[in-house]
Amino acid sequence: MKHSLATRYGVLLAAMTAFVGCCVLVVNLYYLEHYARASIASGQQHLSTAVEQQLIRDAELVATTVANNLDAAVYNSDFSAIQEQLEALTQQSSVPYVYIYDQQGLIIHDGSTELRTYGLPVSEFLPPGLSADQTKDTQKIGRYIHIAQPITSGDTTFAMLRLAITYKDAESDIQNLSTDLENQGQQLRNNILVTSLMIIAVLLAVATSIIFLLSQHLLSPVKRLAERCRAYAGGETQIHFQLERDDEFGLLGEALEEMKDSINHSQRQVEQLAYHDPLTQLPNRRMFNEELSKLIHWAERHGSHVAVLFIDLDHFKQVNDVAGHEVGDKLLIQAAHRLSNLVASLADELDFPVPESLLLSRLGGDEFVLLLPAYADLQQIDRIATQIADRLDNSFTIEDRRYNVSASVGITLFPEHGSTVTELLKQADIAMYAAKHSGRKRHRFFKPDMNTAVISKMLIQQGVRDAMARNDLHLAYQPIVDLQSGEILGAEALIRWHHPEKGNIPPDSFIPLIEKTDLILPLTLWTLERACKDLTNHLLPRRPCFKLSVNISGAALKEQSIRDKIHQIISSYALPAHTLHLELTETSMMENIQSCADILYNWKGTGADIWIDDFGTGYSSLSYLHSLPIDGLKIDRSFITDITQIEGNQVVETIITLAHSLGIETISEGIETTIQQQFLQSRGGHYGQGYLFAKPAPLEQLTHILDKESVHEPL
Repeated sequence: MKHSLATRYGVLLAAMTAFVGCCVLVVNLYYLEHYARASIASGQQHLSTAVEQQLIRDAELVATTVANNLDAAVYNSDFSAIQEQLEALTQQSSVPYVYIYDQQGLIIHDGSTELRTYGLPVSEFLPPGLSADQTKDTQKIGRYIHIAQPITSGDTTFAMLRLAITYKDAESDIQNLSTDLENQGQQLRNNILVTSLMIIAVLLAVATSIIFLLSQHLLSPVKRLAERCRAYAGGETQIHFQLERDDEFGLLGEALEEMKDSINHSQRQVEQLAYHDPLTQLPNRRMFNEELSKLIHWAERHGSHVAVLFIDLDHFKQVNDVAGHEVGDKLLIQAAHRLSNLVASLADELDFPVPESLLLSRLGGDEFVLLLPAYADLQQIDRIATQIADRLDNSFTIEDRRYNVSASVGITLFPEHGSTVTELLKQADIAMYAAKHSGRKRHRFFKPDMNTAVISKMLIQQGVRDAMARNDLHLAYQPIVDLQSGEILGAEALIRWHHPEKGNIPPDSFIPLIEKTDLILPLTLWTLERACKDLTNHLLPRRPCFKLSVNISGAALKEQSIRDKIHQIISSYALPAHTLHLELTETSMMENIQSCADILYNWKGTGADIWIDDFGTGYSSLSYLHSLPIDGLKIDRSFITDITQIEGNQVVETIITLAHSLGIETISEGIETTIQQQFLQSRGGHYGQGYLFAKPAPLEQLTHILDKESVHEPL
């Protein structure tokens, strides 16, 4: 059971008051008891002393009176008169003895009628400590008072009266008086205890009432603040917590008001973050999904249509990899600004029945999506998609450099292509990939057969996983020849896939897909391991200086474990220096030059050479070549194909000249004609590979070729 703060504090303070009162009562009772006992003891002592003194005075008075009354009778030896005087004493139980003796200490009379002690020395009958002196004396011995009183005639003492008086009756009186005194003290203590308890009870009741009233008064601001807090928690955002007080409760109200403002601000920020992309400030995927869901319901009720345009930037990954993520982010911001301006102009030009649903969102990465409610016709969507591509086709200027990207747009329609948010987005994504594969800067409407292509890609990816597990993958080797002598100096290891049911799968059908998945890293390690094994066991024994090229995925540069594994594999085979060439694309090296240089130097420590693959196709600055431990450049086949054209042969000449100036070598790939071979020979090209010399072949065929002395003619 819950109790209010006022009740708890009231009970606590009442308990404290009762406790303090009880402590005071106990202390008072203790000291009262101590004082009462001391007082009673002192009273008893004084009473006993007073009674004793009074008894002595009374005894002396009796002795004096009797002695005065006996002087004549004793002097005249009038035993009858003496007997008469002493009889009053001897009959009292409090007088144990009485003697009259002469100056010689002989008993004259003992108060009895027989007088058996007559003439005997009185000292024989006196208690120890008493004597038969002829002087007045009063002594207290034990429970008796012994008095010696002279009997005189004028100033002459002629006999002595000695008697004793017991304390027995006096002690009984003292005991009775002490008992009465103790009873009165106990009664007083009881009265004081009852009175104290009544006072404490009254004080407790008064204190409890005062505490309750004060707590109600003091805690009423807390109750008001609590009620306002509950109202605020219930959704009343206009509530205020100020109490217009100058005390601590006023400060508490101000603090709660500040907290409310902070919570409201944080809530607005959370809503902004929850529904907007932090980079471009566009609505994010969550907001898009909710708006699309609302628009689908609206379209169902009104029999209308909805179009979803899925926008993906072409070549953005290359810009991001080469120039860095900071430049990539700035490009995305500019792209979002261009698209936002386009959407604003569309809202002004076109008459949409639900203008607020004309929504541009960023889903993530380089993906944007545009929501078109109640479009007029497919031609209208086609024109809008074209405008999107045109807006993004113009170069982006960032930090005084120009970057070119384009846009691929996938389009899906409600209700033709789906009736849920998930279906529409999924199929718009599929249509976008179809547009991208058809040549970039294109847009495509979703078609059902596109699903088949996507499923096919998924099957290929799964097939590669299975092929690695079943060892269905193998390496083919394409010879690399000296362009001047025609001698085979090395080869490039190329992965091939022989499917148990479909036969040989073309590399272009699965390698580009694998490069976009996490399979590329284990596949890279598998290729390197197999190539090093073949080089050690089969190729170097035939040609000790044979050079084998292996492609290394750029993704390996970003994974510490993969980089270490590559180093471990090469080191484990202890290959001769310069016999293993590691080929990496230009764009993969440019993302972080310093980090890449450290990695490449680490790999070169194993004796491997580093070559740039597909040189000339990236966006690198040639100045970076001085920062990297590069041993050679591999000229991309696209330049070799165009070598008969002026632009093509100028590019190739420039690359070869650059290599000579840097003191490194070149390999020209894709050589298919003697004209290409002769041009490269005349320009000082070092090595070449292509169908003119040999196609990629299994290891057994390559070793058969190497067993010949040399190859001077096209194979």
